[in-house]
Amino acid sequence: MSIILLNSTLVLFAASIIAHAGEPPSKTLDDFNKTRAAGTWMSVNDGVMGGVSRGGQRVSPEHTLVFKGEISLKNNGGFSSIRTSGEKLDLSGYDGLEIKVKGDGRMYYLTARASGRRMLAFWSPIQTVKGEWQVVRVPFDAFYATYMGKTIPVMKLNTKKVTSVGLMLYDKKAGPFVIEADSIKAYKNIEVD
Repeated sequence: MSIILLNSTLVLFAASIIAHAGEPPSKTLDDFNKTRAAGTWMSVNDGVMGGVSRGGQRVSPEHTLVFKGEISLKNNGGFSSIRTSGEKLDLSGYDGLEIKVKGDGRMYYLTARASGRRMLAFWSPIQTVKGEWQVVRVPFDAFYATYMGKTIPVMKLNTKKVTSVGLMLYDKKAGPFVIEADSIKAYKNIEVD
């Protein structure tokens, strides 16, 4: 009888954990291997505003996304970006975005967009360490709204309607750049009692 009680207790405990967990602790948005090809990423450089910076993406033989180019300050330029498009992601069950990157020591922005506001983007800075892989977690409440590079106070990212994630270099420093991403995930903080 005690074995049955023990088993019943374990079943109830496991059911309780599953009920409270909701979403899994992480959700892969792209691993550049099987999830999606680089063709679903697009480049947006400062040429849209008259600049001449160049940047684009490719998937490496090691299945990483390489974002590479050169920033020019000519014609008031100074940025390059890549992002996904046409997503319909409900990330409301998660706490933030996690990206595994190897950079060149420059500060990039992890970006997100939500449906209904095509020109509005949400940014959060990520500082890379030259030549080193690092896992960077950015809570959703650390993203701030921008419109054409200008900060819009108070607005929050609607995590239920995410349509795009991406990377942007906007440090206004001329020269070549390269950052490599191994994966992008939505993560959930796990609380242990």
